[in-house]
Amino acid sequence: MTRRLGLATVIVALAACATEKVNPAVTSRDSTAETLGIVSTAFEVEPRANALGALERDARRRAVRFREVTSPGFLFAATRVPQGELDAGLWSPSELYELGGQLFTQRFRREDGYGAADLPAFGRFQRGERGGPDAEQCADCHRRGGLAGAGDASDNAYPYGDGENPDTGLERNAPSLTGLGLRELLAREITAELAAERAALFDKAKETGAPVRGKLSAKGLDFGSFTARPNGTVDASEVVGIEPDLVVRPFGWKGHSRTIREMVESELATHHGMQSAWFVAHATTAAKGAQPQPDPDGDGVTDEISEGQVSALTLFLAMQEVPTVEPPIVLVELGQANTNLFPRWLDGATRFRSLGCATCHVPELPLASASFTLESRTGAAPVTIDLAKDGAAPRIVPLADGTLLVRAFTDFKRHDLGPKLADAFSERGLASSSFLTPSLWGVARTRPYLHDGRAPTLEAAILMHGGEAEASRDAYEALSDHDRGGLRVYLTSLTRARRFAVP
Repeated sequence: MTRRLGLATVIVALAACATEKVNPAVTSRDSTAETLGIVSTAFEVEPRANALGALERDARRRAVRFREVTSPGFLFAATRVPQGELDAGLWSPSELYELGGQLFTQRFRREDGYGAADLPAFGRFQRGERGGPDAEQCADCHRRGGLAGAGDASDNAYPYGDGENPDTGLERNAPSLTGLGLRELLAREITAELAAERAALFDKAKETGAPVRGKLSAKGLDFGSFTARPNGTVDASEVVGIEPDLVVRPFGWKGHSRTIREMVESELATHHGMQSAWFVAHATTAAKGAQPQPDPDGDGVTDEISEGQVSALTLFLAMQEVPTVEPPIVLVELGQANTNLFPRWLDGATRFRSLGCATCHVPELPLASASFTLESRTGAAPVTIDLAKDGAAPRIVPLADGTLLVRAFTDFKRHDLGPKLADAFSERGLASSSFLTPSLWGVARTRPYLHDGRAPTLEAAILMHGGEAEASRDAYEALSDHDRGGLRVYLTSLTRARRFAVP
């Protein structure tokens, strides 16, 4: 069931209830949609339609904000939709997108559970695995290039420190969140292929009664070798790029989160002190706090972020649009009219491969299905979104033969990038110089670059590569500036679709 509300209807409804007592938790799907001004809308990519849609959504949200300032906490309470409504399919994909978007831009308050009793009201630097807290909303840091984009250098986080000195933590730049759902789907499929290969090796080892060593590969990516023994033990010392459990973890600069939902709950707690019941039940004491459950951060608020809110925010991120490739056709350079840069772009695309960049930043990988499922934690049927139909535009588009290609420019593996980029200490037991290959789609809109934002330009980022990428770096450095320019043009074409931002 969907509910379409006109702008006038929403404003009238808000005006009519302006003097009513705020309901601490809106539990009806229809009343929630009406309260927030949510309309089931298509995600337009055509500029005029996109602009009109953005203006309409902005007008509705402005009306809602007036209600928020007269009744603080109203907006957050309205987003606490019961998970059962999502499980029952009462919310359309576009409505879930808008609901999650509201949470992404929601400024959390102490009354909502923001922060912790043993942490300052706001802390620029994080304390151990706890937060600062260092942001009031997700959009504080994920904003460059558009909503759910990357962070500027001033937005860098400092986890694992003493809470006071930046030099004691690990500096981290906020990555872009575009195309997140497709990245998780690829990681799931790669993990499933590797699990099947591992199972086949165990079957053969049991059949022969001897250890069996086999190569591991999925979607054309090499993950080293794996030895299975008849007694069920393994030798995973030759596995490369991922952990011995053969699970691909596509999120985080080190590749430490397996799913968007896992990342959402962790980041809500770390950056905002907003703890879900699931996080409280499963996180370590070091991450959630040492006070008794159900309030381990001791701030007097429990169930700070509900299961329904976590699901809506997860699906909002999963439905983020696919970045685009926009080659130059005719551009105007300073003092030169009608300069055609398309040949330079073609040269850059060729050099991207010949220099070895595409070895790790694999331009495209096949995807079997664009169906994104969010499994229920209560035994209900999963919430399912078809990212090829229901995601924000532009979406992934099947080829003529039905093939889905995700042009994310990553191999989902960790690589040693050498001492110049190495952290001061290990994170979660991973080598200090080891980092997950970041996706390059949309990279032109994510400056600054690298895990700590130290590179102000793409060229600076390339020249800081070392370790496994040293040969490619040296080959690029040896080029003339003219030849380097082609690669810079190519990377600049990896961007996001133009659209109006919706506050």
